[in-house]
Amino acid sequence: MNCIKCKPVNEGCQYPALIRAFTGVPAEEFWDMIEKMEAKLPDYEIGKHTQEDRKRAMGAGRKFDQSLAQRTVSVLSYLRLHIPQLVIGLMFGLTQCDISRDLRRLLPLINSVLPSPEVWDIQKDNQESKELVTLPAEQLANDCVLVDATEQHVYRPGKSNETRKLYYSGKKKIFTIKTQMLTDDDYHILAISVSVPGAMHDKKLSDEVQTLERLPDGCEVDADKGYQGMVSQVSLVTVCNPETGIEQQEEFNSQLSAIRVRVEHCIGWVKNWAIVATRFRCSHLIYTSVMQTVCGLVNVQTRRWQTANRC
Repeated sequence: MNCIKCKPVNEGCQYPALIRAFTGVPAEEFWDMIEKMEAKLPDYEIGKHTQEDRKRAMGAGRKFDQSLAQRTVSVLSYLRLHIPQLVIGLMFGLTQCDISRDLRRLLPLINSVLPSPEVWDIQKDNQESKELVTLPAEQLANDCVLVDATEQHVYRPGKSNETRKLYYSGKKKIFTIKTQMLTDDDYHILAISVSVPGAMHDKKLSDEVQTLERLPDGCEVDADKGYQGMVSQVSLVTVCNPETGIEQQEEFNSQLSAIRVRVEHCIGWVKNWAIVATRFRCSHLIYTSVMQTVCGLVNVQTRRWQTANRC
């Protein structure tokens, strides 16, 4: 039986619709990404080969048979479609092992050329607040931050009940991984948390990554009921009618919901990439990197339509 393969990725210049269909990225933006990645590739490879925990000698290991463009389009197609890695490999002249390896090797490089959000890690008790990566005030549209968390279905983890309890989401009634997302009110994804087991409460995750401590003074923070208790950590603003002095809570809630829906829109756009919309099949170790890359691709998409609307 003959194997049917897609046209080589270089022919994407002649068939730009193919690249967009498989990756979600317009062809011109894809080739711009490749140009930037190729410029960074030498330093990136040196950095990987000189890591302190590296066990192989410099230059050791199997060499790549395919071009950077071929490898990148296969990774982006896997993120977009989330079909079996073997199928992606057959489509682009690679093996399943190639796809699996490139998910670990290429995602950091892809992230480096995208407007990807910062990743905020869990803070240990012995870490000081001054070491935190904070959000620059100039990045915030209208000095507003929207906070929400999203969960994704995963396979039942481990063999012990203790491990399974960590991942069992009482809200979703399935095993999940959870990520906190921060956006401004102009649909830009600014930061995400590292992924955590789905049983962790939204508010606890916020506390663990010290979300409020990372935000600039004076900014507005909007969150849903999953973050009850956050009000005790910040100053509140009461909305009153200037003529009667009566609090207008209902009107305020309506305005707040109209703003908060924007972070929910961002989460919805992220889930246009099937790898974060269906049950996650890869190692949990790369989940945060996958989510960061997809958020970067969504930011590119947002920037594109905002630019078009301004023209």
